Amino acid sequence: MRLWSSLASFLLLSTTLAAAPGCPGEEQCRDYTPPASFDPNVPVSLKNDVKPIFANSCAFSTCHGSTAGDPNGVFLGGENASTIRAGLVDVASGQLPSMPFVKPGDPRSSYLMRKMDGSHCVLDAQCKDGTCGDSMPRGEEPLDVAARDTVRRWIAQGAKDD
Repeated sequence: MRLWSSLASFLLLSTTLAAAPGCPGEEQCRDYTPPASFDPNVPVSLKNDVKPIFANSCAFSTCHGSTAGDPNGVFLGGENASTIRAGLVDVASGQLPSMPFVKPGDPRSSYLMRKMDGSHCVLDAQCKDGTCGDSMPRGEEPLDVAARDTVRRWIAQGAKDD
């Protein structure tokens, strides 16, 4: 009886620890909603505001900046902002072909924002192989809210080429 009680206590404790926020190895999946302070009308430039975020966070040769090999689904590097835009806007994502990387005017329906916000996991059932993969940047903390909101504004404003 004592062994059974110890085993039951261990299982209860293990379940509690696994469900506790911040436990190693646990990915919390939740939809992202921008804060009330988010203003989609603050002017944003692809070339001057968005491209530098990609250059500093995404456009490495091992990530989304390879010109010689696989850019892991989408190319976010190089000097030409128009080329980056052409590979994002209204281009179906490989993991979730029903959703474009960027849907002009609609950040919530843009796979790029879902990956950057970490809310892509709510779409796992719709993705190939039942998973939409990792958040971006992979293996790191999400970009800060200001950087993500810059990209979000660009998309909300029509994902224009400047």
